[in-house]
Amino acid sequence: MIYVDSNVPMYLVGAAHPCKQRVIELVPQLLSAREVLISSAEAFQEVIHRYLALHDRRHLDAAYEAFEAMLSRVVDVTKPDVDAARVLSAGHEALSSRDCLHVAIMRRLGCRRIWSYDNGFEQIPSLERVR
Repeated sequence: MIYVDSNVPMYLVGAAHPCKQRVIELVPQLLSAREVLISSAEAFQEVIHRYLALHDRRHLDAAYEAFEAMLSRVVDVTKPDVDAARVLSAGHEALSSRDCLHVAIMRRLGCRRIWSYDNGFEQIPSLERVR
């Protein structure tokens, strides 16, 4: 099981970026390997937030739909997840609130692998980053 961060679909459909080609390569590899790709409703909200801030509806829709298509499962965010993120934030000041929430959700699900290009996840030694 691999938790997919919101930056993955954004690199997939967005403008040229150093991570774009790697995402394009990994999507079919992971899907053909039958990896269980999961994410949360929060990650979808992050896609919406980013592209609305850029006034870029075309990429919002493309990233949202690509994200939906690659995932095996999308989980809800719960109040206990938010509580766990708050506790986690006390020991990992360099992690954003959203990243703390992703880690909390992953812990609830027993997921130890995350596909993300956010280096902040390196602070969590129990996680393995796919990139």
